[in-house]
Amino acid sequence: MSSTKPIRVSIRPLNYADIPACARITSSAFSVDPHTIVKQLGRKPFDMYNISSSGFLNTLGKRRYIFVKAVDEETGEIVGHAGWSFRGLDEALIPWNGPGDTKSDRAEREEKQEQKTTGKSGTDDNEGTDERIELNGIDRLHALEDADMQYWLSNLVPTDRPCIFVIGLVVSLSHQSRGVGSALMQYGNAIADDLGLPIYVHSSHQAYEAYRKFGFEATRELDIDLDEYAPRGPREGEEVMGEKGGGRWGKYIIRYMKRVSNV
Repeated sequence: MSSTKPIRVSIRPLNYADIPACARITSSAFSVDPHTIVKQLGRKPFDMYNISSSGFLNTLGKRRYIFVKAVDEETGEIVGHAGWSFRGLDEALIPWNGPGDTKSDRAEREEKQEQKTTGKSGTDDNEGTDERIELNGIDRLHALEDADMQYWLSNLVPTDRPCIFVIGLVVSLSHQSRGVGSALMQYGNAIADDLGLPIYVHSSHQAYEAYRKFGFEATRELDIDLDEYAPRGPREGEEVMGEKGGGRWGKYIIRYMKRVSNV
């Protein structure tokens, strides 16, 4: 059983060399999220390690993003990471600091390969035929969430004012409920307060209370019945919303949240 004893962490800029460790933390955390598990049941399962790794490679050196890692001061282990993006703000005002290293040759090759892959058409193997593919439940779930996200960005986040977005905040499964997430959240909130900017976040069901604790308020919710979209019920050992053994994935709520600067 993991300890819940608080630990001391230091928040440091995330380097290219840290990407594998941070991608593993992300992949592990999402592997027990029922919402992610259900979405993996679609025609094209996705690899959270690769998604996280390529995301870091593509944005870590860009000045409109800040990425940090939480390091256990006793062991030196990376136990969490977070990232924020800035919209509508002069780059000179963004307290960008890092990375402290450069991409390795291998990372450069991986990024180029990823660009080649994502540059291809997003259509599936039936391209070029007249056969029309009926959307399955997971396709419909993706479409629902994409449309709701766009509504949020277009209607609830002002486009004429500078703001900050939380683009990720993940804590290692073995170090959750030990103050790591709080330290990361406080770091981002301090940046927002220094700049006098609001922060927006697309929060998972599980992270809602943590964000609320640190001043975020929900402005919109998307209530999802996972069983309406899943092609099968949960198997033994798979995480669900609520108690296991009932044969249902359960209800999952995505919350769009906003925190107003305290300054």
